[in-house]
Amino acid sequence: MSFPIFDMPWMGNALLMALDAVVHVFISHGIAIGAVVFIVISEYIGLRHAAPEWEDFARRLSKPTVIVVAAIGAPTGAGIWLIASVIAPRAIASMLRLFFWPWFIEWMVFVTEVSLLLVYYFTWDRWTGPLKRRHVWLGSAYVAASAMTAVLISGILGFMLTSDGWPWQRRFVQAYFNPTFLPQVVLRFAESLLLGSLYASCFLLLTKQDTAFRRRALRIFSWVGAGSTVVAALAAVWYFKASPAAFTVFLTSTWGFPWLAQNPAWLWRLNVVAVGALVAFLLIAVSGRWRAARAGVVVAVVFALALVAEFEFIRESIRKPYIMPGYMYSNQMLLSEQQYFRQSGLLANSYWYNIATDKPSLQQQGAYLFLQNCSRCHTIGGFNDIRQRLQGRSPDGIRVILEHTDKMVPFMPPFSGNDDERTILAEYLYTITNPPRSPTTGRSGGAQ
Repeated sequence: MSFPIFDMPWMGNALLMALDAVVHVFISHGIAIGAVVFIVISEYIGLRHAAPEWEDFARRLSKPTVIVVAAIGAPTGAGIWLIASVIAPRAIASMLRLFFWPWFIEWMVFVTEVSLLLVYYFTWDRWTGPLKRRHVWLGSAYVAASAMTAVLISGILGFMLTSDGWPWQRRFVQAYFNPTFLPQVVLRFAESLLLGSLYASCFLLLTKQDTAFRRRALRIFSWVGAGSTVVAALAAVWYFKASPAAFTVFLTSTWGFPWLAQNPAWLWRLNVVAVGALVAFLLIAVSGRWRAARAGVVVAVVFALALVAEFEFIRESIRKPYIMPGYMYSNQMLLSEQQYFRQSGLLANSYWYNIATDKPSLQQQGAYLFLQNCSRCHTIGGFNDIRQRLQGRSPDGIRVILEHTDKMVPFMPPFSGNDDERTILAEYLYTITNPPRSPTTGRSGGAQ
């Protein structure tokens, strides 16, 4: 796929994808997998022990779960495809050629998963008596299908950080079963159960329930959550141990928030607070003190979601300057193209630019070079503002930075273009960083 360059003003392309993807992970892992596990377990306990309170809890919890999964989870999943196709068409096309069959199977499993969930929900009151056991098996089948989607996607996501030897040997098995595939699978299942236990506990504690039932259920949910927390922590260590040291060194430096990248100690402090609050809630819940647990359950949910979001952000950001290590940079330029663009230039070889622009000015040329080289991570006046990074730099200073980006800042890709284009981009960046002042008001003109 080859589309014109898409640029999301202020927010930026990277943050646009991150927001949609993180919301999808919250739902696809914490609710579509984790929460339904506890629904099926509750229904099974109600059937096995003839306990109507468990059956009633499972039925009531299933309604908001199905609504959230169908109304938000499924659209955000499709949104990932839409956004990726628009902001990174070359990357998604390359990965489709490599991972066509896993993605095709994943879509078939996804359709099966949604169908099973809807049948499971709408047959709840019909499949009673002898059919009740089949209903539990139907819920279990849905959980298995949901878990399958997580497994199928983990190989593809892992490849984007640890492509192993694929850029040279081009073997599918090597690409899919990469070094971070297995630790990521374990981590995703553990975080699913943790988020699911917190979701079920939140519903249990904040809705009207029998006190004895609430205490018994809270203990079960929190024990699973505590075990999942331990497994998730071990799997996260395993994951980063399996990641290349050349990437993990950027754990605290590739954040789009300059203050956080410059003060990494704050990241670890926030993590300690989050983990501490989560562990404290689980210990209280395991003890059965449901009133104290109710006071802290929302805080625990917020911190757990923050930790999951942090992992997803780090997983995406530390692989810079690549989308696919050893093959494609984050600005969608192939490593093999760099020498060609240095000699013949980028503008002369950009199809959409040439058919859309007639006799472009230097400002237009600079704007296009910025969009192609920089806009995957930077914006003008928004998130990760390029002007803040270049404040106080001269045109020559900016040009030197562009000439040595990958050496001065290892998580930035090299400039794609020839020497003249490097000068054009440097002048453009200097102009937007230091806009001319109005002779009447003395205010900046705000060049775009």
